[in-house]
Amino acid sequence: MADELLPAAAAAAGPAAGHARRGRDLHAAGCHRAAKTMTVPVQRALGSSATGPQLGEELFERVLAGPTPFSAHEQDEVWSLMRRERVQLAVPDLLDWLAALDPAAEQPDPAYPFSLLNGQRRAHNANQILRDPRWRRTDPDGALRARPEELASIGASPGDWVAVVTPAGRVVVRAEADPALRPGQLALPHGYGMAHPAADGRRVVSGPRINLLTDALDRDPIAGTPHHKDVPARLEPATEEERARAEADSESVASGRSGRFAGL
Repeated sequence: MADELLPAAAAAAGPAAGHARRGRDLHAAGCHRAAKTMTVPVQRALGSSATGPQLGEELFERVLAGPTPFSAHEQDEVWSLMRRERVQLAVPDLLDWLAALDPAAEQPDPAYPFSLLNGQRRAHNANQILRDPRWRRTDPDGALRARPEELASIGASPGDWVAVVTPAGRVVVRAEADPALRPGQLALPHGYGMAHPAADGRRVVSGPRINLLTDALDRDPIAGTPHHKDVPARLEPATEEERARAEADSESVASGRSGRFAGL
């Protein structure tokens, strides 16, 4: 009798129940396949000694219960995941593109003599997510790093506000000297540029909005990724108005007056 009721119940539940059931069956099948083909790494991830279908069921139940590692491979086991002994590295489109590159034709535009690394990883920056900017232990302004002589070329010193200009936009940033950079190279960090609400109702920007400097049309011809790690740029002194606004935002962030969004 119960077996006869199952088809009727499934029909009454409609297509959604069928899709959910098929999805569950597919996940269960995947867990059993992983337990069969990667027994030791799955046992290691689960801390289990089970084998065969029991291990597959245990993995499936763990997945249903919440986020869990599927497997834990040792370094020498990773190669077992390869389906064949060799990896095909020759991509015809890529090789044709590389062969067509002409270094002599890749000369810097005199109007933008620097190469800007637009999105550098540093000690205390992260992805551009909403957070209290006072958490950063260093580099609160997301400073521009440049060689000392290149800052001096526009009459700037470390700690000054300067403008970074690219074909796409202009951003005012705090300057920091970094003699370790190559000549002609500038660097800005990623993860800054959020606008936080201040107590007086205005928006306070914390650090450089580097996406304003990236030209979406200047991009890799194959993947379409903008060349944000090699952006043509120039340095200019910031205007009085730009310096005043940047300094006011920096002081507001440092004092915590922009922390209302986090309930601080």
